[in-house]
Amino acid sequence: MSELTGERVRLDDVARRAGVSRATASKAVNGRVDVSTATRARVLAAAEALGYVPAGGEQRNSYPLIALVADNLTSTYTLDILRGAATAAMAHGVALVSLYTPPDSVQRDPVPLGDHWFEMVKAQDYVGVIVVTSRLSSRQLAKVRELGISLVSIDPANAMPPDFTSIGATNWNGGVEATQHLIEQGHRRIGFVRGTPGSVPATERLQGYLSALSMNELPHDPRLVAGDEFSHEAGLRAGLELLSLPEDVRPTGIFAACDDAALGVFQAARQLGMSVPHDVSVVGFDDTLIAGLSAPGLTTVRQPLEDMGTAAVRSLMDRRAGRPATTGPMRLATHLVVRGSTAPLD
Repeated sequence: MSELTGERVRLDDVARRAGVSRATASKAVNGRVDVSTATRARVLAAAEALGYVPAGGEQRNSYPLIALVADNLTSTYTLDILRGAATAAMAHGVALVSLYTPPDSVQRDPVPLGDHWFEMVKAQDYVGVIVVTSRLSSRQLAKVRELGISLVSIDPANAMPPDFTSIGATNWNGGVEATQHLIEQGHRRIGFVRGTPGSVPATERLQGYLSALSMNELPHDPRLVAGDEFSHEAGLRAGLELLSLPEDVRPTGIFAACDDAALGVFQAARQLGMSVPHDVSVVGFDDTLIAGLSAPGLTTVRQPLEDMGTAAVRSLMDRRAGRPATTGPMRLATHLVVRGSTAPLD
C-alpha cells in the first residue's frame, strides 16, 4: 500500500524520498546503466516503500544487462578479463556493467554482492552476474540460489559448489611448466611466491610447483616458499625474504604466482644489489601487459584472460536462452612465454 494514501504516487515523490533528481529517478527505475549501484538501490527502495508503479505497469530494463564485479578494477589482470567480457557482451547485444567491491570501511550504501544488491539484480532482470576473484560466502551463494540468479565466478577466491560455474586456467599445469622451465635452466634451489591464502588458483599453482620438484626428485625446502597475496607489494616482501637467505639456501630461481608479484621480486633484487636474470631467474603467471613491458621482459605462464571473460558471458547467455550450460569448474589451457627474466644457471 502506498504511504501517500489516496494519492497516485508520482516519480517526483520517489525522487524526493530518495534525494535525487527526477531524471536520475527515471533512469534508475527504467534500468539505465548510467546510474550508480547505490543510487539505483536507493531509488528502487523508495519506489517500493511508496508503492510507485510506472505508467503502463511494471517496467524492466529495455535491454539486457550483465554485472561484472571484481575486487580490483585497476590491475591489468582484471582489465584483460573485462575486455574479453565487454567484447562478448557487445557481440550478444548485452550491456556490461562493471562494479567493484570496496573495503568494508566505505560500505555505507548497498554494495555489490550484498542481499539488497542481489535483490536489485533480480528485480531489474539482469542476465546474470560475473564475479572476478572475489570471495563468495555460503550466505551469498544461498541468496543467489533463492533468487534464481545466474552467476559465474572467474578465478574464485574460494572453492565453488558444483552447481555453480567457475572459470579458470590450468593452474596446476602452468605451475609445473614454470617450475620445470627453471629446472631445465639448471636451477635446483627454486623459490615460490604464493598468492592469497585459500585462493583456488594460488593453491593449484603451489601444487604444480611442488609436483615439478617431486617429479625431478628435488627436495622441497619450506624456507623457499613465501608471500601471502597476489600483489606487487607482497612480491617485494617475499622477494626480500627469499633473496636475503644464506647463500647456500638462497634460491637461484623464483616462480611467482602472478606477474605483479614477480615484478615485486624484480624490485627486491634491485634493492639488494642483484640483477635479473644474472643473480636470480624469475617466472610469473598471467602474461598481462606489464610482463612484456618490464625490463628485462618477464618469462611467465600465459593464461587466456580475455577468453575467460568471453566464456563467462557465453555461459550466462546460454542459460538465458535455455541452452545447456556447463556447471562446475571450466579450465582453459595455459602455456609458457619465455622472455629475458630467465637464463641458464652459471
